Amino acid sequence: MTWAVEQSTAEEDQALEFRNQLEDALAGFDAEDFERWEREGRTPRELPAALGRAGVFRHRWKDGAEEGLPRLVTMSQTLYRLSSGAAVVAMGQSEMFIGALRWLAETPYQLSLLEEALDGRTIGCFGATEPHGGSNLRGLRTTAYADPDGWRLRGCKRYISNVSQADYILVLARPENPAHVSDLSLFLVPLDHPGVSFDGVFDTVGLRSCDAGQVTFDVKLPPDALLGKSGIGLLYATHLLQFERLAICAQLAEAAEHALHLAVAYARRRTTGDARIMDKQAIRHRLATCRAELWNVQGRLRELVSMAERDRRMPAHEISALKLTTGDIACRIVDAALQIFGARGYTQNFPVERLWRDVRLSRLGGGTDEVLADLVASGLDRRDPTTDSLLSDLEHLDVPRFITDHTT
Repeated sequence: MTWAVEQSTAEEDQALEFRNQLEDALAGFDAEDFERWEREGRTPRELPAALGRAGVFRHRWKDGAEEGLPRLVTMSQTLYRLSSGAAVVAMGQSEMFIGALRWLAETPYQLSLLEEALDGRTIGCFGATEPHGGSNLRGLRTTAYADPDGWRLRGCKRYISNVSQADYILVLARPENPAHVSDLSLFLVPLDHPGVSFDGVFDTVGLRSCDAGQVTFDVKLPPDALLGKSGIGLLYATHLLQFERLAICAQLAEAAEHALHLAVAYARRRTTGDARIMDKQAIRHRLATCRAELWNVQGRLRELVSMAERDRRMPAHEISALKLTTGDIACRIVDAALQIFGARGYTQNFPVERLWRDVRLSRLGGGTDEVLADLVASGLDRRDPTTDSLLSDLEHLDVPRFITDHTT
């Protein structure tokens, strides 16, 4: 019992220290900054730089990938309350760029990049999607050719979050003469390298404070531009995406919580005739359903974080399932909040319309609903000896019962 109390106290101290680091990092920004980033269509590099200087990234990773997940959730939700784009920028820096380097960096060059990224001095982004396709990474056309001096990469990546502010992009590419369609490799590409062209950004419906851009490249890179082993980049990317998906779930839970609080407060204040709309059964029951669904999502998120911490592995199918359902539930809760606000909810004078626009990306980014559903289905479509045996017995007994005194 004493050990458990000491452990709980230590965890609470860690959580408090991390929250204080976040507050220190964000002290230099205010509401006007966040609004300006929304108008300008980007979160400046000063935000991840401030997080790095305050020790936020180092603290998130100091105990390990899975052990630091509670801090990832705290960072994701704290930032999302202030700026959805800033939350996505921090997630990309922490979970994709730093996550890849912390897992795979080996050479002095790669290890020095890791230190710079942890301190916020070097900003990175991740490029997988290409103009011809979306979430199916097996269909990538970006190519990587080995030569005596290193590598030659040719390709184009688009919808890259925070690319206008980044120094490096992590690129998934197909090596020359792959043995299998899924053989990919992961490369570090400096965005100021000769042969790299920043093509611009796309105007998006939501998450406007995080740019989504395109990069084209035909570059020669040194040997240690390759992260990890050649040919297993898809495995690396798939693993890193589990951390991104968990962070997205935390962000969506925060967005839905905020929208629900706004809707409940408005329903208590708004009257039609001489009655509050909160007293209308249709409104009460709709809000109650939203609350119940969100509690379930939040509980499952805590459960998966604890599971990953305990087992020191990311439960990929369960995380995919959570993102699949959380995206749908968050979109429905925010949409319900907008409906309750009526015409006011559709104006920019209230925050619901921005939440409504921002959460919609969740069903596309980090794996579309369809891709995630297929991942979950792949876990279902496996032999189950116990149930298969039970079903065989039931089928054997599935015959009509004979009645001896039956008459026509």
